[in-house]
Amino acid sequence: MNLWQIIKRELYEIFLKDPRRIIFIFGAILIYLFLFGSLYEPGIVKHVPAIIYDEDQSHLSRKLIKNIDDSETFEIVQNASSEEAMLQALDNKEVYAAIQIPRDFSKNIALGHPATVLYMVNGANLVFANTTATAAQDIINNYSDNIAINYTSLRLGLSQDILTPKIIPIHYNLRMMNNPIQTYLFFFCIGLSMTAFEQGLFFAVGASVHYDLNHLSELNGTPIYKLIFGKLLLHWSLATIAFISFLFLAGHVWYVPVKASYIKLLLLNSAFCFAVLCLGIFIAAFFITELKFVKVSLVYVVPAFIFSGYTWPLESMPASMQLMAKIFFPLTWMSNPIRDLLLSGTTNNLIQDILMLLSIGSVCLVFSVKAFNYGRKKHEQLSAKANLKFNY
Repeated sequence: MNLWQIIKRELYEIFLKDPRRIIFIFGAILIYLFLFGSLYEPGIVKHVPAIIYDEDQSHLSRKLIKNIDDSETFEIVQNASSEEAMLQALDNKEVYAAIQIPRDFSKNIALGHPATVLYMVNGANLVFANTTATAAQDIINNYSDNIAINYTSLRLGLSQDILTPKIIPIHYNLRMMNNPIQTYLFFFCIGLSMTAFEQGLFFAVGASVHYDLNHLSELNGTPIYKLIFGKLLLHWSLATIAFISFLFLAGHVWYVPVKASYIKLLLLNSAFCFAVLCLGIFIAAFFITELKFVKVSLVYVVPAFIFSGYTWPLESMPASMQLMAKIFFPLTWMSNPIRDLLLSGTTNNLIQDILMLLSIGSVCLVFSVKAFNYGRKKHEQLSAKANLKFNY
């Protein structure tokens, strides 16, 4: 078969004989986009259930509680009658945050002594813990500053406008670059979609390899390198269309910023698809059945996401783990760069990322021919044994 015949045969298999493959290529990335786009649509963590234990029951304590309740971060759902009730509600996960105002809260403030507010959070979920701890600290600090300014103004008979810059000489401003609203949608959805995309490409090209290994007679002596090239070219083309669809829907449905030029995005994606498809062909040929390959692929997907450095920074991993991530997981060179390109419009090492992906793909492509020959021999041996047993 020539190259065009190989491509036509692959098209027939993908769209008519085994439509799972086109679902894998397009469905994985787009389904994950819609699934996690809907999941993270609120963007930020808000209205975390909280409990208040106010021992002081004073004007100052009630005003602090009102400030906490007015915050979008918290939703006060219970008022505890004792410290034990507060801790029990936190342990039972009826609430995820607890604020205890001590009995001498207003008295200490009036005497000029430090007043302590206890904030407790269930640390089993770090998203709740980090978000609410920062919000609680900001609320209490602002309230403390306001009280200090108010009390000093009354004692000295000076205007609060004059006292404010003297009591609070330093102001803290936060500028969040590339994700100003700090939404989890932009952060997580991109990486999870790319992980699903990688898995879909594995499944699609693996199914193609195993079909050929189970139908060797249909190849008519076609050179292995030509067969692999035909598979690679077609699957790469379809994967590129799937990626463009992802960009369009992410930008127009979920309003994920697409700040980089499409040329940069497509160059990175092209190298990524090349590496993943070559790796998939290489691994799939070693397994006798498609089911075994799928099992290995499912085991591979979680380490690939974790080792990519998308959530836990690659720089914080041990050197041996960093080396493993860079060699065995193409997602390492795709997940963070694609997020940087989409959200900020640039990434520091785009050329390096592309070259590393091309290197991984090239090495796998070279060994794919040997792997396919190995798989063909194994299938021929199995066929010979089956025929021998049948004749016997």
